[in-house]
Amino acid sequence: MKQRSNRRDFLKGRSLVQAARQAIEDFEFDVPDLNLDVAETKQAAYLEAFEKKAMACTWELMFNMQQYRESGLAAARAMERIDQLESQLTIYDDESEISNLNRNAFSNPVTVEPNLFELLERAKTLNESTDGAFDITAGQLSSVWGFEQRKGSVPSDETLKTTLESIGMQHLILETDSSSVRFAVPDLKVNLGGIGKGYAIDCVAALIRKHNINDFVLHGGQSSVIAAGNQKDITSETANGWPVGLSHPVLPDRRLAEFYLRDSALGTSGTARQGFFHQGKRYGHIIHPKTGWPTDHFLSTTVISHSAELSDALATAFFVMPIEEVEAWCRKHTDVSVVLVSDVAGRDNGQVQLEWFNLEDEDWKRI
Repeated sequence: MKQRSNRRDFLKGRSLVQAARQAIEDFEFDVPDLNLDVAETKQAAYLEAFEKKAMACTWELMFNMQQYRESGLAAARAMERIDQLESQLTIYDDESEISNLNRNAFSNPVTVEPNLFELLERAKTLNESTDGAFDITAGQLSSVWGFEQRKGSVPSDETLKTTLESIGMQHLILETDSSSVRFAVPDLKVNLGGIGKGYAIDCVAALIRKHNINDFVLHGGQSSVIAAGNQKDITSETANGWPVGLSHPVLPDRRLAEFYLRDSALGTSGTARQGFFHQGKRYGHIIHPKTGWPTDHFLSTTVISHSAELSDALATAFFVMPIEEVEAWCRKHTDVSVVLVSDVAGRDNGQVQLEWFNLEDEDWKRI
């Protein structure tokens, strides 16, 4: 069965209040109003939920209650792994591996951990396949637009020109034989914000599976989710995956659709919560790496694929790509499904239009 779902505040949950909590040191157990829309049935009350704050968001891992004896141990190791990955990938810690790379790679090649090197290789491949729409070197654009400082402002043309000259994946040189990285220009910086969380989710999911656990759902900040196996109905052996709702990007209390997610992952990008107005025009925080300007032809882009890493990266890329390019990309990659939400009559109106590729009508239910 194919799937469907959504991101920032697009996974809306209602029925986890009674979720079981197993006491494990260093965990936080208060379950918030999740945007993971578990179906309103009795099964929703029979879950074990483990929660942690990391990567500037709340992570939650859920199992079917009492299905696996090692669920608590797996959750503890999963949350520890999240911390390890954050300390490696963040740009906000001077001691992280990414910070060390950004500091030294122009002067000398920097050898990085093999899994990180492979992630950089995949990021470069995605940059090529999306014609530059996905670019892990474009983080400086968020800074010059003031989004990192939460003080949005339109930069000057000269500032944009100078910034664009110092970004671009063509300046990121990967030496496969030595797993080393060097920068061809002095001001290049790597920022994994568009792919790192999805990569971390995939890594944690792989760790959970090593405990022979095949039914679980994990999300990071309600923007990235991976679902394995099935949410079990307590009265039957029905195997439908995990029910997930697609919520309105501007009116988050309103759902647009619902579908099941099983053995797959999703990522959603949207600008509903981050943006500013200048001279009557709204500028969102997602910026096209090639033009240096925010794009606004979609309200949200949701991608379902085999991995959270790929879903996250493509959701970001597709947000800045014209719909014709998104459709062409999906024709070539039929294993990736996409839902695009665009404005009809202004943000405040709440009317939206949905476009989807590689999803059949019977694969989802529109509300």
